[in-house]
Amino acid sequence: MNKFKFLLYILFVSILIYQYPGCDSDTLNNFGGSSEIFGGYEINEAGVIMTLAALCYTADDNSNPIQVRDSLIIMLADTNYSTGGKWKLAWGPGMSPSGSSLVYAAVDTTSDTIKYAICVRGTVFNLANIIEDLDIIYMLKWPYSGTGDSVAYGSMQGFDTLLNTTDPVTQKSLQSFLDSLNAPKMKLFITGHSLGGAMATLIARWLVDIGFNSKFKIEAYTFAAPTVGNVSFANSYNTRLSGAGAESHRCTNSKDVVPYAWADLQKIIDNNIPTQVPALVNAAITTAKQYLQDSGIVYKHVETKRDLGSNDPVGCGPNGEYGTYVCWVEFEHSSQTYLRLLSADTINWNSR
Repeated sequence: MNKFKFLLYILFVSILIYQYPGCDSDTLNNFGGSSEIFGGYEINEAGVIMTLAALCYTADDNSNPIQVRDSLIIMLADTNYSTGGKWKLAWGPGMSPSGSSLVYAAVDTTSDTIKYAICVRGTVFNLANIIEDLDIIYMLKWPYSGTGDSVAYGSMQGFDTLLNTTDPVTQKSLQSFLDSLNAPKMKLFITGHSLGGAMATLIARWLVDIGFNSKFKIEAYTFAAPTVGNVSFANSYNTRLSGAGAESHRCTNSKDVVPYAWADLQKIIDNNIPTQVPALVNAAITTAKQYLQDSGIVYKHVETKRDLGSNDPVGCGPNGEYGTYVCWVEFEHSSQTYLRLLSADTINWNSR
């Protein structure tokens, strides 16, 4: 591993893997959040969709899709969550053989309008996800439209993996499942947290590019997502979704370091995100930023972020220490923190 890869690994360990649903502090202060509505974005709806995203972590240590499927069915039926037991498993989970990638579809038929959701899991601590998160120093052409559109090599690998997964019972792919639905202009949410948010961004774009917007009213909610593509991709994402009548909401915790990767790395240092940046992390960020600059790689976030505010952990230790920084990163990036910021019920993972 060369120096750049080593420092990027340190940065990755510091800002990308600490999203596990059980890693959370019970005590917090400075509660943030907003009840304001922003053109299609609605906080209660966001809380429900974030819950669906968080449920992707159900049985995240299990690579058996049938067993994970059973656990998802149980968790979705739980009326203690903001989903209210109204959402049912409709497809999946589609999982890679190693269990590193997961996507499922859920449906809510309890209201007059049927609603579907495609939900993608974020980073779990295995080699495939680490490689996927780190492969940002090479870019690939987005194959569905736009000659100048490029996305991170690792993101493209993850996206292709998801599209090749199948339902463990029907053996249908996600695309085949969507093709089989016959109810014009149903609402279709796409969501994910962390790496799942990055994948949800690509899925939303893919759905529009291959014409599914003629069948569904598409609305993406991403949470804590890192950047996935170059300037051309971000610009055309916004144009393509807007032109298709689709909506997209990039939701972030203002003190979560992950959404600053990879387009806003310098802001992590300048603004001490989420707290005083220790020397080792500073060096990793500086090296990564310089390498991207020297390689002519420019990342840009899609759309405008929706700042949910932030919570502060307690008991993480004195500022300036690496362990303190990791503690803060872990807390701010947690799916449970995002649920709290949306005034949504947190998940009891022991019930799975």
